[in-house]
Amino acid sequence: MRRLLAVLLVLACSACGTDSSTMTPASPTPSPALPEALETELAAIRADPLNSVGFGEKAFTPYEPNEAHALINARDPAITQRLLAGIGAAQDRVLQLALLHVIGKRADDTVDAALLTALKDPQLTATAAYLLGRAGFKGYPRRPRGDLDAICAALKRHLDDDTPFDDPFQRSTFRTGDFALAAYIRLTGPSQFTFDDPDTASVIGYTLPNFTAAERKDLLAQARR
Repeated sequence: MRRLLAVLLVLACSACGTDSSTMTPASPTPSPALPEALETELAAIRADPLNSVGFGEKAFTPYEPNEAHALINARDPAITQRLLAGIGAAQDRVLQLALLHVIGKRADDTVDAALLTALKDPQLTATAAYLLGRAGFKGYPRRPRGDLDAICAALKRHLDDDTPFDDPFQRSTFRTGDFALAAYIRLTGPSQFTFDDPDTASVIGYTLPNFTAAERKDLLAQARR
C-alpha cells in the first residue's frame, strides 16, 4: 500500500505543479491498479463519460455521478490523486469533466487541492468552481476545507471570465465566471451580499448560475469591494 501511495502522489504532483493553462498529461507509465470495484467503475465512466453524470431530483443537485458509488465513498486520498491523474491524461474533455464531478463528491482532505489544480485549466474552470462552492450541502459531503481565504482568492481571479462554458451534461452554455461568482458568494457568505430576489441567498452556489446582466453587474461590484 505504501508503494501504491507513493507512485500515485508522484503522479498527482506532476499534475498539480504545472503553471500552464491546461493540465499536463500524466506520465505514460500505467497507473497502479485500484481495487476491482473501483477499476470497474472507472472503466464504465471511460466507456460512456457523457452518461456517467446524470441529473439530481432537485434544482440544487444538477449533477449526479451515477457510475461512481465506490469511487466517491472510499476514503483513501490516493483515489483522489488517481482521478486527478486520469483527468490530466484524458484527451476527452467530457471524460475530464466526468472524473472531476467524481472528485467533487469525495470527502478526503486532498479534494480542495485537486479542485484548485483543475480551476487553472480553462476547460475545467467552471466545474471546478462549482464543486469548490458546493461542499457540505445536499449530497455533497463535508470535507476538510483547508485555507478558505486562499480558495476564495483563487475563485475571485475568475470572476471576469466571460468564456462560454459548454456543459455537456446540462446540454447548455453558461458564462464561466458565473460559476466562480456563485461559489465565491457561497464561501464568503451570502449574508454579506444583497440580492434582487432574497431567495437567491439560500440557493446561490448550489443551483446552476442564471444571473441577469443587471444582477451579474451588481453582484460583481459587491464581490470586488
